[in-house]
Amino acid sequence: MSDTPNVQFSLAKIRKEIRKAEVLKVALSGSKVITFPDLYAMESTEAESIFSRLNQNATNWKVIRTWLSRDDADALQAEKLTVIELSTVMRTAINYYEDIYGTAGEGNASAV
Repeated sequence: MSDTPNVQFSLAKIRKEIRKAEVLKVALSGSKVITFPDLYAMESTEAESIFSRLNQNATNWKVIRTWLSRDDADALQAEKLTVIELSTVMRTAINYYEDIYGTAGEGNASAV
């Protein structure tokens, strides 16, 4: 019997095999473009904080200011979106990444 542990997988292999999403870019008025960073590619504690706020139905602007850069959040807020427009932007951004990775907790068979 060997003292060498039997390793079934490695973090290096997982990091190499995981499918990566192209970062979501959104066009605003005046040729401005903002970026919704990939929540699934963020460090886990940072992403969990944002997912938690999304699941708690925190106000959209609190979540957006955590998710986007300050400049991008300011540019989006300058658009003076209606509630339904802002809700649609958020839902579209979330769906974009969920279509690639699957929903939180469920995964996507093609994600790895």
